[in-house]
Amino acid sequence: MNFERIPPVIANLGQACYYCFKEKTADNPLSRCGGCHHVSYCGPACQKAHWSKHKSLCKAFKAVETNRGRDIFAQYVFLPEDEETFVVTDVKALNECLGRVGSMIMEELEVELKRPLRLDERNLVGWEPRCLACGRSDAIFRIEAKLRDRNPLSSGLKPCPDCRLSFYCSEEHWDAVKDRHQNEPCQDGRDDMSQCETNRLCFQDAKFANIMAGANAGEFKWAPERTVASWTPLREADWSDYKAGLAEAFDSAAAMGQEFVKALLRGASENLSMPMTILWGLENLHPDDAWTKKDVLNIHVLGAADKEILNSQMFEEILHRVPLIKTLKLTFIGPELSRLTGPFPQMTEMETCPQCTRHGRKRIHDHHAKTYHDYIIDQGSKFTKPDLAVAFDSGCSQEDIESWKKSYKALHQRNIPSVFTAFNSDEAHAEADLFRSVGITLHPELGPRRNPWGSLLAHIEPNKVTGFYAVNNWLSGGFR
Repeated sequence: MNFERIPPVIANLGQACYYCFKEKTADNPLSRCGGCHHVSYCGPACQKAHWSKHKSLCKAFKAVETNRGRDIFAQYVFLPEDEETFVVTDVKALNECLGRVGSMIMEELEVELKRPLRLDERNLVGWEPRCLACGRSDAIFRIEAKLRDRNPLSSGLKPCPDCRLSFYCSEEHWDAVKDRHQNEPCQDGRDDMSQCETNRLCFQDAKFANIMAGANAGEFKWAPERTVASWTPLREADWSDYKAGLAEAFDSAAAMGQEFVKALLRGASENLSMPMTILWGLENLHPDDAWTKKDVLNIHVLGAADKEILNSQMFEEILHRVPLIKTLKLTFIGPELSRLTGPFPQMTEMETCPQCTRHGRKRIHDHHAKTYHDYIIDQGSKFTKPDLAVAFDSGCSQEDIESWKKSYKALHQRNIPSVFTAFNSDEAHAEADLFRSVGITLHPELGPRRNPWGSLLAHIEPNKVTGFYAVNNWLSGGFR
C-alpha cells in the first residue's frame, strides 16, 4: 500500500508549502506556482522538487480554465445576489453551486489528464480558497476577467486575519460576512463555536499532525494498551477519559500544556471513534449487559474500505474495555476491499497486546469484498447473526443508493442490531429518512443525532464556504 503523505488542508488553502508543508509566516512567505496559481511553495527549491509530480496537473488546470471557463462561470450567473454588493444572499444555494463547480472542474481535469484524479488532486479542487460572500475563487475571477475583457483582482483573495482558512475578495464582502464568520455558531461545529474558532482548531490540528507525522512517519494513531478491570457503561464516560493515558504516553504532553493534550485527544479520537461507536451501539441496542460476557463477540463492518483496514488495530480497544470477552471477531464486508493491494487473507488471527495475549484474548478478522446483502446470500445457512452490524460514514444517501437499500433492508428483516454513522448533519438526516421509508423504526439514542463518540477532529467541508465534518460525527440511525 502507498503511505505517501497527503498535503494537509492548510497547504490546499495556500497557508503552507505544498511540497514540504512548512507554514506560511512573515519569515516564510510563499510564492504561487506561476503556471496554474493553485499551489504555493517556500521557494524555487520546493517547487523544483515537486515539479515532476505537479507538471501534468498544472497544465491541466490551465487547459480547463481556457477551454471550459465560460461553462464553469455560468454556474454563478443565477445565484441570488444583493444588487449593490453582489453578496450571495442564500448560503445553501451558494454551497450547492460550489459543489457543481467542483464536480465540473474535477471531471474536466480527468479529461485533460486521461486518468482519474488522485486524492491529493481532488483535495486541491475541493479546498480551493473561495470568498465567503460570493464563492468566487481566484480562478473564477481570472475566468470572469477574461470573459469580460478586464484585469482580474490585483491582490487576489485575502484570508481572515484570525483563522487564515476562510477568505474574502473585498473589504465590502468581508464586512458583510465577518460577524457571521467570527461570532455565530457554525454548521456541524462543536460546543457552539463559530466558523472562525473551528478553523483555528483545524489549523492547530494540521500543524500537530505535521509534527506527529514527522516523528512517527505516518498518520498519528494512539490507543491505550491498558485493560480495564471491568466493563463500565459509556453513559458514564466521555472522551476526557483518555486524557490521563495520553499524558502518560507522551512525556512531553504536560510540559507542552493543556492545548497540546487537547490536540493529542482530538488526533487520537479520529480512529478510536470506530471501536467506541461500536461499543455505544452495543450498549444501546442490547437490553442488558449479557453481550459484555460473551466468549465470542461478533461484529460485522459494512462498506469496509481502506480506513477500517489500515486502522484495524484500533478495534482492540473493544477487548480492552470489555475484558470478559475472549474472542473479538470482526467481519469486514465491502466491495472496495477488492481495491486493496498485496496478499489479503480472508480470515486471520491478528496480533494482540502482551496483556491480551497472556489472558488468551483473541482478535480475528475476516474479509469479504462484496456488498452485505450479497454476503448474506452467499453465506446461506452458514450466516451467523452478529451482535452488531455497523457502517461507518457509509454515504448511503449519496452513492450506491439502491445497493445500500438492499443491505439495510436485509439488516432490518433479520432483526440485526445495526448502527450507521455519517460525516455531518445533512447526511445523517437524509439517511434516517431512507431508513424510515422502508419501515425501520430508529432507536432514539442512535440518531439522527450527534454521536457522543464521533471524532473530535473537525475538517472543513470541501467545495463549500461553510460547514465542517468529522469521522462518525453523527449517528444516522440505530435499529434492530
